Amino acid sequence: MLKNLTKIELELHLLKLFEEVSMHLKKEKDIDAFLDNTTLFNDWEKIIPEPEYPIFVMAVLNNIKRPIIIETIISSIIGDKEIGNKKDSKIKKEGKNSFYGSHPFS
Repeated sequence: MLKNLTKIELELHLLKLFEEVSMHLKKEKDIDAFLDNTTLFNDWEKIIPEPEYPIFVMAVLNNIKRPIIIETIISSIIGDKEIGNKKDSKIKKEGKNSFYGSHPFS
């Protein structure tokens, strides 16, 4: 079960999913047909909170592997708030222009 994986294991599974979906979409150009016929997202849908799920699907379908997107998806699964706590993070946690907690596509 994905929920029991470590952060690193989740990231590896997520990156593997990106590759699997990319390979499928090279064969099946119709995204709607792909989504109707795939079960690749089923386990992920069960563990990703509803607000982050569309970000997850769009990122995977468009093969967008930006670190902030990967971090947001993984953090939403494990309930980790490390995104804003990293010393080298470009995300501000406080202040007028704070982006902490916002979706990476906004």
